[in-house]
Amino acid sequence: MTEHFDVRFHAGHASLPANPYRFQGKGQVAVEADFLRLRGSVHRSFRLPARAEQRLRMVDIVNVYSEGRHVHFHVLGVRENQAVGFTLRDEDAVRRLLALLPKRQTDAFAIAFAEQETFHDRIDYWSPSTPVIRTLLALNVGIYFLMWFVRRGVPGGTMGALVGWGMNSPVDAILRSHQLVQWGSNLTSLTLHGQPWRLVTSMFLHGSLLHLAFNMFALWQVGQLVERLFGSARFIGLYAIAGVCGSLASVLWHHSVNSVGASGAIFGLVGGLFAFTRRAHSGVPPTVVTELQGSLLPFLVFNLAAGFAYPHTDNAAHIGGLAGGWVAGLVLARSIHVPNDRSNDRSKA
Repeated sequence: MTEHFDVRFHAGHASLPANPYRFQGKGQVAVEADFLRLRGSVHRSFRLPARAEQRLRMVDIVNVYSEGRHVHFHVLGVRENQAVGFTLRDEDAVRRLLALLPKRQTDAFAIAFAEQETFHDRIDYWSPSTPVIRTLLALNVGIYFLMWFVRRGVPGGTMGALVGWGMNSPVDAILRSHQLVQWGSNLTSLTLHGQPWRLVTSMFLHGSLLHLAFNMFALWQVGQLVERLFGSARFIGLYAIAGVCGSLASVLWHHSVNSVGASGAIFGLVGGLFAFTRRAHSGVPPTVVTELQGSLLPFLVFNLAAGFAYPHTDNAAHIGGLAGGWVAGLVLARSIHVPNDRSNDRSKA
């Protein structure tokens, strides 16, 4: 008897389950006695999508698991294993499908999966929420729109004042530059001559809506995990130290700079995360350490390279924040081992 499930395939979305067959959009999964059939649409350049089917042997399917409505598994291959994933309509359908799929796991996957469970148990125990990240997001976004609202009341302020970077009038560009200085940008001539508080205030200012959006997305992506690892109080210290180090590196490196943005502090969070994972007895399992370092290194390389390529990017602040975050991370890191290690107790039950 064949059972059918309506699914949605994804392609090109880092946060969603992918598939190697280039299926996108609505599709179907058919479960048979010996085979699993995936049916979906393959998108083609300058042509209409084509319907296609992929037949997988049940004996080749291993490492099945779910995340909410997302289902993932591996298909054993001659040269390499393939990761396959898709989304079902509801969690009841997920449970019914999982009951029909093979339960076999490879040794490497079983170890990694168990360590992921242990890791999440530990950070759930110590820091189940991230109030500081939400506060930082609200402050940065709120200050940006408050500055825009103030500029709107000045003659010459236009709708382009909200966006910035080519969307504003010449008058508004001047207003924006002066306003950033008035609100606390990291201006070398002022910061190093009696106004050191600008090292902090500049971390909450942004030059354009695009600048703000990129930084807040990165802060949300990286900051949630870092706050849960360090705890909210230590996270505040890490963020502040990294941000100030980034601002200080900026004014010391450049003879004249008017720098703003949270990116130095964000790079510091990455540095702090690296430092945390390198500490002995941190409580972060080995497979999680490898996964984190593998995802963070490309982020650093890409953003630093882009910073050197784009002339308006303050890479001195990025490098200073990264270095400051590394040192602060070594000092502020704690162990996330649970007392009596409840996660180990659960695995023995």
